[in-house]
Amino acid sequence: MMDKIINRYASYLLLLGALLCLSACHRSYEPLPRDERQISPEAGGRLHMNQAEIQSRANAYIRQLAFDLARQELELLSDKVVRDSLQSVLDKAEKFADAHLIYLYDSKHRKRYLNGKKRIAYFLEHGYLSSYEDDPSLVLLTLEDDNYSQPEGMDYVPRDMSELYNLSAYPQTTSLEISAGQLERLDLRGLKDLRRLQIKGAKDGLIVDATDCAKLREIQVTGTPNLTIRQHPEARFKLIVSKSYFSSLSSLGVEQATSLYLEDVRLRDIDLLGKVSPSITSLSITVEAGDVYGADGLRYRPLPFDNTFITQLSNQLPQLQRLQVTFAERQDFDRASFDKLKLPALQELSIGIRPKKGAVARSSWGRNVHFSLSGCPALKKVELLHLYAPEIDLSPLNSSTTPQLQQVLFSGATETLTAPSLSHTFAFDVEVEEVGQINVPLSAKKKGNLTLRNYNSRALVHTSLDHEYLRSQFASVYGLAVSLPPSKYLPHPDEREIWFVFNILDFSGEQWRGFKGLVYFQGLVGPASRTIPIDYLDFGHLTKANINASSITVNPGCVVKNAPEGLRIYYASAGQQE
Repeated sequence: MMDKIINRYASYLLLLGALLCLSACHRSYEPLPRDERQISPEAGGRLHMNQAEIQSRANAYIRQLAFDLARQELELLSDKVVRDSLQSVLDKAEKFADAHLIYLYDSKHRKRYLNGKKRIAYFLEHGYLSSYEDDPSLVLLTLEDDNYSQPEGMDYVPRDMSELYNLSAYPQTTSLEISAGQLERLDLRGLKDLRRLQIKGAKDGLIVDATDCAKLREIQVTGTPNLTIRQHPEARFKLIVSKSYFSSLSSLGVEQATSLYLEDVRLRDIDLLGKVSPSITSLSITVEAGDVYGADGLRYRPLPFDNTFITQLSNQLPQLQRLQVTFAERQDFDRASFDKLKLPALQELSIGIRPKKGAVARSSWGRNVHFSLSGCPALKKVELLHLYAPEIDLSPLNSSTTPQLQQVLFSGATETLTAPSLSHTFAFDVEVEEVGQINVPLSAKKKGNLTLRNYNSRALVHTSLDHEYLRSQFASVYGLAVSLPPSKYLPHPDEREIWFVFNILDFSGEQWRGFKGLVYFQGLVGPASRTIPIDYLDFGHLTKANINASSITVNPGCVVKNAPEGLRIYYASAGQQE
């Protein structure tokens, strides 16, 4: 009887266990609620991650303006209170970003915020933005050559940026530098303090609305074909345009420019001077070679500098003070008649040919150059740059026609260079690859201060020019090495600087006693004198005041005598100091 009771009780326990197992299995296979999604194995794994880490990542994504990533993190939070709190922060941040941060769309209509991480961090911490101060310089450029090491703080825009919004949210901006991508319109309204605008790489036909920017003082545009800038009528600015083509410069508001700089620019309407203001004070242009065809299929021509242009220039710009003309090709330079310029207010004139890589062969030197510029009586400075000719004659520049001329610079190469005939004191700077002879008109004797430099290195020149002749003709000569070693050279009482190109230097002769000027070895000045290959050096009667260097390096085994106190001597190989 007892055995039967025990068996029944055991069966009851087995049945109860089976029912409990079935109940547990039933709960394991209950369908998910309709408002929940299936969790992937990867996401299921992340559910076991530290909830604090997920919360921290979500916060970081919000501050980095990566709202989509923040939203994904919120879905992994199991604490509803924490999730709802962060969702509220996310909603608040997105609403703030759309109203107070710059954002763009690319060609695939993907949205991206710019220049707002510090702003949103301040807002999330304080709850307001009224006391936040932005950097007045706003830089929005494309990433060049995938160089992610470019300066920190710059926000990069994609090359296919097609829309840009909310620049007006930065009303304190004074400088804006932007790559325009594929924008068709750039809205600068609201930037009433903007003073400097730089636009790069725009789509053909971009329209910029700057009608609120009355304080603009400089506009620089590069690679912006047929750009249109709608200006505030009171804006007055320096306009710099490069590597572009236009139907007319009127589209940039050139009528309001106070100075104009055009480099590698071509136009459909080349009547430039009919567009600029007669009160313009500075004009810089490059005369390019050949026409180009734009994206619209039309032909655009380079600016000329022919007789017609020169006549218009003289008639229409009476207040022009600075003129720079650079020619891409020598033949265009040769065709220009500079002596026909009639600019009574012109103070600075720079004319030259664009330098090319490598040496200029003698066969490409071109014709002789002769300047008078008698129609520019207010000239103070003349630069003749990168010119190569058998003869460069500047003698027509005289004190009667250019009484205020103070400085003349010539660079390039020539066999014979004739100095200006100025009868008043002037500076004559000569930067040459080669010059065979420098002549000085009688009226200019002892009036000019000659400075010679090597055109390629800008170091001081070592040439075979007659040092004594030039000293007798110029008030001073700077940069010409003498042809005698110091042991045989007799310094003049008024010489301020003397250059020697010898590796044996002996200043022990009596002629150096009491010398007051400076002595340069091998024509190198200051710290550069450390590279001098000197084998024997006797300072003799020279003092530290005669040496424009704190230390000098000499060849190994060099004999050094009478070194002035305080002057360090180094030996090239061992680095020893005496």
